[in-house]
Amino acid sequence: MDEVAQSLLEWYDAHRRSLPWRDEVSPYRTWISEVMLQQTRVETVLPYFARFMERFPTVQALAAAPQDDVLSMWSGLGYYSRARNMHSAAQKIVELGAFPKTLEGVRALPGVGEYMAGAIGSIALGLDVAAVDGNLHRVLSRIHADEGDRKVMWTHARAHIPKGRAGDYNQALMDIGSQICKPKNPRCPVCPLKAHCAAFEAGEPTRYPKKAKKKVVPKRQAVCAAMWKDGQLLMVRRPAQGLYGGLYELPGDMLLENEAPAAGLTRALQARLGLSTITIKSMLGDVRHTLTHMKLTLHVLLVEATGEIALSHYTDHRWISPDGLGDEDVGLSTLAVKAVGVAREPPPLQQGLF
Repeated sequence: MDEVAQSLLEWYDAHRRSLPWRDEVSPYRTWISEVMLQQTRVETVLPYFARFMERFPTVQALAAAPQDDVLSMWSGLGYYSRARNMHSAAQKIVELGAFPKTLEGVRALPGVGEYMAGAIGSIALGLDVAAVDGNLHRVLSRIHADEGDRKVMWTHARAHIPKGRAGDYNQALMDIGSQICKPKNPRCPVCPLKAHCAAFEAGEPTRYPKKAKKKVVPKRQAVCAAMWKDGQLLMVRRPAQGLYGGLYELPGDMLLENEAPAAGLTRALQARLGLSTITIKSMLGDVRHTLTHMKLTLHVLLVEATGEIALSHYTDHRWISPDGLGDEDVGLSTLAVKAVGVAREPPPLQQGLF
């Protein structure tokens, strides 16, 4: 057996983490865990995984559920296209009659990329394949003192795969990357791979991998309305595709350049809700939220309006009590939850709203 793989597996057999998707392995559970773990920490995923498995214990249950139910179980986990793709993939699996057994079959599922296919294939299907994500890229880059890109690291990963234990090998590298071979302060003295690590031997592990230049993230402003009726807030559902697709939020829009919040909200409510008379009562507060592509400031305004709701852009609307949001089958982003938190105290007078 390759020396790197042997050292990894000896360490993994003694120190592997007990995780629910490892303690009970199936293609379905491994797949769901890998979707949730994309760009998300294990500690964050654990309670979501438990609730999700209780609600959707099988791929058939997931496929049969309305998308709103799936998104509601995903609320707060972020990157919501993952949930939409996962729901579509579940329906495709049910149509196929079984979970795919080949790497090509897994790769063909919506939302499954090269890394995820390798992880599912090696862990749950027993395939001798590699899986290289950001953590594994870092570990392999340091072992080989190689500043190459992700494609180069796939070559390194395949070179060390132990036949019959690719799943354990990949998971061991995952654990090393998250617990020991960290980006800024690697714990080299306790690393089981230090004897094989060219970067450690050279005394400069943090030189690898090559650091990408940070992109300047633009600052944007948006606005939303707190509109009340009988102690309930108006919530609207976004289009299925795009940012926060299929999730509910307070109605509003991005502000145009140099547009005042009141003017922008009036424009948005007329265009998206078809309201005729709109009165901006007060500014309730701001929510600041960082996304991968922008830093957003969301202004929350108290609004009274008249007229029948005629949706454009949005696909549904509901009046919901803020205290009952957890009981509703609606998906909310963290941004929407923050906005509702600002808006949650209803005004003393409810007359004249619709």
